[in-house]
Amino acid sequence: MPRHRTYGYRRIWALLRRKGHKINRETVRRMMRQMGLSRPKIWHKPKRPKRVEKMRPVEPNRGWQIDLTSFVLSNMTTLYLVMVTDCYTRKIVGWTLDRRCRASEWVSALRMSLESQGLMSKELCRNLVVRSDNGSQPCSKKFVEYLGKAGVRGQYTGYNAPDDNAYVERVIRTVKEEEVWPNLYDSLSEARAAIEDYINYYSNEGIHSALGYLTPSEFAAAHNTLAAA
Repeated sequence: MPRHRTYGYRRIWALLRRKGHKINRETVRRMMRQMGLSRPKIWHKPKRPKRVEKMRPVEPNRGWQIDLTSFVLSNMTTLYLVMVTDCYTRKIVGWTLDRRCRASEWVSALRMSLESQGLMSKELCRNLVVRSDNGSQPCSKKFVEYLGKAGVRGQYTGYNAPDDNAYVERVIRTVKEEEVWPNLYDSLSEARAAIEDYINYYSNEGIHSALGYLTPSEFAAAHNTLAAA
């Protein structure tokens, strides 16, 4: 499937096993290499020093990250996508897509996140930290005031340190690789429908190596089962 075109051999192996195919992981790796479906290993430069510690929440709704990206329609109109990710489950808990990228759109994405997770009081939000970069929207009076009214603690990344927001950055990259870049949308409504459909797929069908090759929904359900035991 087009959505799997960026998958490495480990994830393809996990998908095959989920579909009932008993196959060795190294066999998948060898076959993909022979078919020209593998890429050379990328050697990354040494990591830059971080200004804040990596978020390591131990349960859902304790650490979220929010960020913005953009892409264009077929007529070259720019659209702005704001996404909120739960760092524990990797789930996209809220988002907005619009022609503008004001603080209002960031507030809307965060409001959707709180509503989708049932965090509708300051008491329920008291342990939640939302991390963003130092852009004009998350630093705006409107966004900061909304955090305070909701009872959410805001946190900023270090300057020139995008790795501090690595969870949401990775999710945005996945959305663009698997949905946005392979397609071309003619209207805002068409783009919104496609993004919504993909986010549903991502949460309920997209497997993650960091989650033991479970989907975000499966991982959250497993956590809830253990917590209730």
